[in-house]
Amino acid sequence: MQRPLWNWRHILPSLVTLAAMLAGFISILVTTHGMSLAENQQLAAKELYRWAALLIMLAMILDGLDGNLARWLKGQSDFGAELDTYVDLTAFGIAPAILVFAITLQTREPFWRVLLPSAVALSGVVRLARFKVKDPLRGQGGYAGLPITANAAWVALFIYVTLAPPHDRLEGWLAILFLFGIVVFIVLQLTNLRYPKPTKKASLFILCIVFVATLWGLSIHNPLYAARLAILMMALGLIYVMIGPMFVKGVEARRARKELRENTDVKD
Repeated sequence: MQRPLWNWRHILPSLVTLAAMLAGFISILVTTHGMSLAENQQLAAKELYRWAALLIMLAMILDGLDGNLARWLKGQSDFGAELDTYVDLTAFGIAPAILVFAITLQTREPFWRVLLPSAVALSGVVRLARFKVKDPLRGQGGYAGLPITANAAWVALFIYVTLAPPHDRLEGWLAILFLFGIVVFIVLQLTNLRYPKPTKKASLFILCIVFVATLWGLSIHNPLYAARLAILMMALGLIYVMIGPMFVKGVEARRARKELRENTDVKD
């Protein structure tokens, strides 16, 4: 008897994927609303940008949850894998790019206002296309190049912190550090360095959920501690960027290929 193409094991992870897409899309809406506010409403605009950054972080958690859920339920599907690519493009490519554009509106240099968001968006598109062509294992044996979520997290957390007191704006040495980080992350996205998939480890993924959930809660009740937590998350992210390739071993890639072959045999 042929198994149905769609059942609850496939639908549930796809709903989580769509929730991640929605979080990224709402982040774009919140950012554009902030840009539409008048000059005397910039305090409100900055608060909207901070919430747009939080929505990007929420999308990351949901994006990690859908894959884990599909594996736990044995509900992996080609449709779900394809849908995940569009989520990555929207939530971790376009949404951060628009947020960068909104922040650089404070500058008087149109060149940087166009170059930075364009670099974030275009590098994200290239990274995802390369991911589909060169990484059929979809990161199970380690990502080929820095994952797009790393740059999105850098943008979101950095903007979240710099728009909080006592800074309230991205300028001076903070702006230089922000630009430098984006350039480095873009370059690493296009390299052949292999990075581990943190969401594959249950303990690490649960820790990520705790961090993001706590960040949301503190943003409502204690913004000062929320900014400090965001700095800690940035530091942990930088550690992942610097030492991540050391933890990817050939045996992991071989194990992932074996799992892929077994899943293919089961489907056939």
